[in-house]
Amino acid sequence: MPLSVYLGPTLAPENRPADDDITYFPPASAGDMLSLAKQSPHRVLLIDGVFEAARAPWHKEILVLLANGFDVWGAASLGALRAAELHTFGMRPHGAIARAYAAGRIIGDDEVAVAHAPAEFGHRALSLAQVDVRATLAAALRLRILSRDEANRLRDASRAIFFKDRTMPALIAAAGALLPNPERFTAWLSTGFVSQKARDAQGAIAAARTVPFSPSRREPPPETLFLKRLRDERP
Repeated sequence: MPLSVYLGPTLAPENRPADDDITYFPPASAGDMLSLAKQSPHRVLLIDGVFEAARAPWHKEILVLLANGFDVWGAASLGALRAAELHTFGMRPHGAIARAYAAGRIIGDDEVAVAHAPAEFGHRALSLAQVDVRATLAAALRLRILSRDEANRLRDASRAIFFKDRTMPALIAAAGALLPNPERFTAWLSTGFVSQKARDAQGAIAAARTVPFSPSRREPPPETLFLKRLRDERP
């Protein structure tokens, strides 16, 4: 079964499963997913999408795919946010991050946003996602590397950093300023950092390759002027 995956900084190219049935696309922008509606229905997995350099993928284009019998999943990054917003319309959330969005434990795209390199450098992440910092601090708490108060203070400090500036050196600097014994945490961090985004992406790709595909068509969204213009942009 064909699988279309929109993926960028969340999972490095060398960590992506290679399969003749998988087509990898770069992070989705507005209109990219709508273009798939010209193909036969199949499974689509949205992981990464743009949101600053270009327009982010629209909710309505996902609804168009669902109305045309596509099985649309979302995970790990912008896909997790879109799936949480559209799960009642048939989009499938997958993974811990999507569940956190759906439950309202996290809100806002700044939780998953990262700065990343251009396409010629594989869209590699240049900053840390707040959801990954959260997962890392939770791991440090479980291992008693940090106390709960220390983990909470570091979480709040990292949350306050602009997403493009939320880097490993910035996290280490915050630890140095906030922790009485920062060396213990920073020494552990080199091997203990948890990328929940990468875990969710790998899990979603694995599941999307194995779960049987059964197309079901949903109610199409209204054909608005803006949706028509978006269609016209992608002849």
